[in-house]
Amino acid sequence: MSTNNTYAATLLAATSYVTLSIDLITLIIGIVGCICNLITFTAPQLRGNACIFYLLCATVFQMVSILFIIPNRLAANNFGSNFDPHSIIYCKIHYYLVITLPESATFHILLSIMDRCLATSTTARIRAWSDLKIAHRISAGIIIVIFITNIQLIIFYTIYNNNCQITPGGFELYFGAGFSFIVAIIIPYILMFIFSLITYFQMKKTKRRIVPAPNILNQKQTNRFESQIIRIIVLQVVVSATLESLRLGSYAYSIFTSGNLTKTLTARVIENFTVQFGVSIYFLSLGISFYVSTLTSKYFRDILKKRIVDLYNHYCRRQI
Repeated sequence: MSTNNTYAATLLAATSYVTLSIDLITLIIGIVGCICNLITFTAPQLRGNACIFYLLCATVFQMVSILFIIPNRLAANNFGSNFDPHSIIYCKIHYYLVITLPESATFHILLSIMDRCLATSTTARIRAWSDLKIAHRISAGIIIVIFITNIQLIIFYTIYNNNCQITPGGFELYFGAGFSFIVAIIIPYILMFIFSLITYFQMKKTKRRIVPAPNILNQKQTNRFESQIIRIIVLQVVVSATLESLRLGSYAYSIFTSGNLTKTLTARVIENFTVQFGVSIYFLSLGISFYVSTLTSKYFRDILKKRIVDLYNHYCRRQI
């Protein structure tokens, strides 16, 4: 066996091991983290907050994404149970949901930071938009728009060369992939950055305002809550944007070199490694929001501890 073939075989084995490890970690810590977020965000004192509602919706979509996508990846990559090349219907629906479910989670994180931008405004009319009833309508509208606009994925994805993919080299490849990345990743994260900056400057203005003595304590408590919730959102945004940028780079390279038929075996194996690693890291970002944001906040840690104790007392002690 030549040196190139040996290197390619070694890298192929490493790709399988690395993606398997990351996917298993994502499945385990992702489900645990999402459950902890659900317990935290459904606390009685948080239920009336529009921002928490958006974070709760994001958590639900993250959990559904993990439960739907990761077992399929594990089965296809490690146990040979890949149904994509055998059913055109499964191929289309599978990739439609693989992109649409995480995108819905991303947009709800965007809505949460947008809500904090509205809530910290110095204008009462703008603050009035930070309302739970309005949040319900906006969330429903966003979900409908995302699921409708991504229907083009069902049209473009097909079985080509025994793989479920958009046909290489055609208009559909650049439009479908470009549209998905621009709408699902680039636009949301740019808007998150803009809303985060606006919120930061608005909070600085709020702190400089003169508050009557009787309201100082309430103002401090409100500022503490705002600071904590903005902190967990920004942390989640930074980590997710960093991990998704790895996927964006690897997938963009794969797309723009897909028409090159003269790639060597080593080049194809390296490309496969970068794409598979980028995808695994991207899905990992769906499962770590609890650990990098919620768990790092003392305010939300205290709520989680109290909720666990209350649930234990309610469901477990009653059975004793």
